[in-house]
Amino acid sequence: MAISLKAIQLIDQALNPLIESGCRIEQIKMVVAAGTELAERGVVQTGAGTLRVEPNNFVRRGKAYLIEDHNRGFNWVR
Repeated sequence: MAISLKAIQLIDQALNPLIESGCRIEQIKMVVAAGTELAERGVVQTGAGTLRVEPNNFVRRGKAYLIEDHNRGFNWVR
């Protein structure tokens, strides 16, 4: 199943400030609720490139956040 355009737009909105601040897409991951379709995919195509997706049992369904590997960048996907 394809990811909705609206979901990609929300991800891009959250991702853009991180990219603009100097974070590289290769070092950013999106943390989502475990057991979701996105978690099972493992990656999502964004306007900035391929974004890793990591499941987490402590993130509620419908919530997600982006974090840079070295903890320099963070943003909620809203």
